[in-house]
Amino acid sequence: MKILPKFLVLIALMLPVGAENLPVLTLDDALSAAAENNITLKQAAITANQRIRNANNYIKDYLPTFGLSLSADTGVSFPSTSVEKTTFNGIGMDLSASASFSYTLSGSEITDGASRRLEKEAASLDYENSYSSLEDGITSAYWTLATYDIAIENAKTSLEDMQDSYNSTLDMYNAGVTDELTLSNIELALNDAEIALTEAENNKALALASFKALTGIEEDFQTEPMPETVLLSLPTAEELFAEYAEGTWEIRNARNALMSAENSKKEATLNQYMPTVTANVGYTYQGGISSKANALTGLAAGQYGTNANNLTGSITVNVPLSSYIPGSSVDVLKQTAENNVKLSSLTLQNTQDSLLSTIREDVITIEQQQARFGMLEKSLEIAKRTYELREESYNAGLSSASELADSRTALLEAQNALLSSRLTHLLSSYNLASTLGINLQELQETYSTTEKETI
Repeated sequence: MKILPKFLVLIALMLPVGAENLPVLTLDDALSAAAENNITLKQAAITANQRIRNANNYIKDYLPTFGLSLSADTGVSFPSTSVEKTTFNGIGMDLSASASFSYTLSGSEITDGASRRLEKEAASLDYENSYSSLEDGITSAYWTLATYDIAIENAKTSLEDMQDSYNSTLDMYNAGVTDELTLSNIELALNDAEIALTEAENNKALALASFKALTGIEEDFQTEPMPETVLLSLPTAEELFAEYAEGTWEIRNARNALMSAENSKKEATLNQYMPTVTANVGYTYQGGISSKANALTGLAAGQYGTNANNLTGSITVNVPLSSYIPGSSVDVLKQTAENNVKLSSLTLQNTQDSLLSTIREDVITIEQQQARFGMLEKSLEIAKRTYELREESYNAGLSSASELADSRTALLEAQNALLSSRLTHLLSSYNLASTLGINLQELQETYSTTEKETI
């Protein structure tokens, strides 16, 4: 199971208006809330606990059967002739108790310990997978919310600049310095900036609603700033596979399935060829008391007597001769178990191949993303410089308001492109760490570039 990633150095992030009054919800807090509130995870926990509890229950196989009964009787005897009289038979009480125990030594009993251990491991792996899936979704959603905060601030800054440009252009228009077309163009740019801010806020509202539903959190909150982007220098996919594959959930789950199939094959083989030995032990006791004397038993009225008190036992050895015949039902079960071992072995091999392919794709994706960082940073620098120059030119009357608006739009687009790339790289790094069965911090500390380059 992955350990929750620890944040490294965090970038500064301006918070939306009023957000400073909201409590900070950390990623660990969100995961804890989901573990407590998420219905799917609760169901997975109950299922896993029940499977483990059943696997740990040895008592039901060795617990004797007990029985205890108490009965009372009475009655009246009516005369069959005129000479006889109606008589009361008195009150009688009988007590009986029994205990029995049966145990059969068979192939199933010999492999039972391994079967229980493998079942508990399978239950734990299933829950681990459920938790990891939820953790991945929450982590991605949490960091996405953090980027929306940055996108909203960028959009607000762009809108403020557009508003200033519009006010300045409106003053010039009123003074007869500029024409109506210029004013209309800058007004259109201002409207576009308002739309961009609204869309950013709507995107965050939708993402926040989904996040709250996923975690069960009802109160509003602010996220921690988005962690910095740590560039990685990764070895080959084959080297990563050799280092981490055996610790991943996929390989552990496939190996558990293979060992379970092998254990079932062993059980089927023992059931086919091994004689079964069954031991039975039983004890029975019965006694009674009557309010009238019993001439047959010699018991006086009110005297307690034992009617039965015996202990029995038997041992039976069964040699399954028919099981040795090819094509018998037991022989078919053994062949099926052998085929299941082959299938599980192929499944493990396929899982290994798929894992290697996934690691290779993750490595290539991260390397491609990192190659784009330099270009995106350069584009942002150019967009910033162009906007500053355009603003100076506009103030000097050498550029139009629409040209200034276009430069500001280009700057916002460059900012959002780099922000999106940072989020994508962060999630790709997290996905690779998840695929390798380690946490993000371990991946970054182990494979960060020599210069500890970050953006």
